[in-house]
Amino acid sequence: MSAEPAIFVVEDEAIVASDIRETLLGLGYRVAGSAKTGEAAIESIERARPDLVLMDIHLAGAMDGIDTAGQIHSRFGIPVIYLTAYADRDLLERAKGTQPFGYLIKPYDERALHSAIEIALYKHRMERRLIESEETTRVMVNATTDFLFLISADGRFLVVNETLAEAAGSSPDDLKGTSAYDLVGLKVLSPRMVCWHLDPKGEKRIGFEEQLGHSWYDVIIYPVYGKSGLAEKYAVSVRNITAKKQAEEQTKQNAEYLRTMIEDASEVVIMLNPDGTFAQQSPSFRKALDYPATESLRRSFFDHVTIAEFQQAKQVFSEVLIHPGMAKPIQLKFERFDGSFISIRGILSNQSDNPFVGRIVLNGWVE
Repeated sequence: MSAEPAIFVVEDEAIVASDIRETLLGLGYRVAGSAKTGEAAIESIERARPDLVLMDIHLAGAMDGIDTAGQIHSRFGIPVIYLTAYADRDLLERAKGTQPFGYLIKPYDERALHSAIEIALYKHRMERRLIESEETTRVMVNATTDFLFLISADGRFLVVNETLAEAAGSSPDDLKGTSAYDLVGLKVLSPRMVCWHLDPKGEKRIGFEEQLGHSWYDVIIYPVYGKSGLAEKYAVSVRNITAKKQAEEQTKQNAEYLRTMIEDASEVVIMLNPDGTFAQQSPSFRKALDYPATESLRRSFFDHVTIAEFQQAKQVFSEVLIHPGMAKPIQLKFERFDGSFISIRGILSNQSDNPFVGRIVLNGWVE
């Protein structure tokens, strides 16, 4: 496929059309075709799909060049450069409505035509890239369950994603330009979320957690500063973290319940970290070792096992540690505070994958 841009010519004077064709070929362009009327041009352009159209404004037939260019723009998105022997204000105003990429007054020279075409092609490429970038951004912004929006310093929505619009019972386009404080009244957003009385003082990122009704949200605000150094806009991300908060609260309740259960246990209960250090132990264990309240237990479970049974304790612990869910019977001698020994029999189990426990546990009793 040729890399040269393809140009389509719409001109009702055969001699002029032929001259334009030769000029284009001399400039290194391909000529995708030509037409004398607007109707014929639309039909041919739909098949040829050129990179650019040179359009004479005054054409024979029911459609003039402006009407034809309007359809080319709306149907195919192909850039158009107008060619005309004369121009008046009314004609120019009509032509502007079709968003042309150039306007040349006949007679024009080869250099002017070349410049107009190159500028139009470049501008069209840049616009396409911008549209693609905006479309990609739009998809990304709407592909999340978070509230994402951009507001001006006075609290007007500039950009709103579909998630927030849906929560507000509206559409992104309808919310654009409206006051963000309206959604505060609807309890969709809180005053802090819409940057009420926010004074960022040059901060690049402001984050906080906010409770609204029965829900919790993680809020991140990115101020957009102007040349004056003042924040002119705020990009805001609001994520619902209610489930996370509930899980954290449940974990706290579980931990408190487990702590109470261990504290009240009559048998020996020891919770160990993967390195064998104590995570928690029941008072009955301290009592079994006869440790005074003023004395701290040693750092590790293994520090209390007698030297003779140290290796056995290490071996069983290591085996249980690498097998979540495993439980093994164990009987070990421990050194008491006064140097005497006691024997504890029980079950050593790996409950690291149990969210309620998450540790290695020894449940036992003194023999």
